[in-house]
Amino acid sequence: MKKSFVLIGALSIFSLVGCEETKSVDWWLEHHEESLKKEAECKKTGSDSQNCRNVKEANFRYQQLHAKEPNF
Repeated sequence: MKKSFVLIGALSIFSLVGCEETKSVDWWLEHHEESLKKEAECKKTGSDSQNCRNVKEANFRYQQLHAKEPNF
């Protein structure tokens, strides 16, 4: 019984260690250089965490806000 509690406690601690602070889309928009690095990391690892989804949305918005106007 004690071994079960120790094992569950250890697994809980290890699962929390991997957690990162989730940043908003607006935060990523304000920190564009960091967002590019994070998006590359997400693509490399294949992660679909909330941070990866937020950074992808922020970079899409950044591209839309800074798009060149077409010349007709």
